[in-house]
Amino acid sequence: MNNRQISLLNAQLFISFILAITLLISTLLTYDEKQKLSNKRRLFDNQNSHYINLLNRIIFLLILIYNLYINYQQYNLEKEKRTNLVPFIEQITATVLNILSAIIILNVIYETWNTKDNIAPIENTI
Repeated sequence: MNNRQISLLNAQLFISFILAITLLISTLLTYDEKQKLSNKRRLFDNQNSHYINLLNRIIFLLILIYNLYINYQQYNLEKEKRTNLVPFIEQITATVLNILSAIIILNVIYETWNTKDNIAPIENTI
């Protein structure tokens, strides 16, 4: 294994750690929404939960973009070895689709920001 591959694996470990944090935040936001619907004490007020959710989604989008970069670098490594590139192309395609999904979710958050139809907490899981 060469240094480039080790570097890419280190980047993936970093992304996994950040993703775990975003999942924890997402879990807390979902719990907060449950508390709100149950008329119980909440972790966050409405405005803070909106901002936390937005920030969490932006971080998730950045994770996906960085993941696309890593996937592209892995594709280039395999291209140099002249191996079967189909799985790497499929991985890049899947990451691009995930990025599009994350952009759509950010748009939904933006569109429902000041309405009573706040769908953001309902569609909170990553």
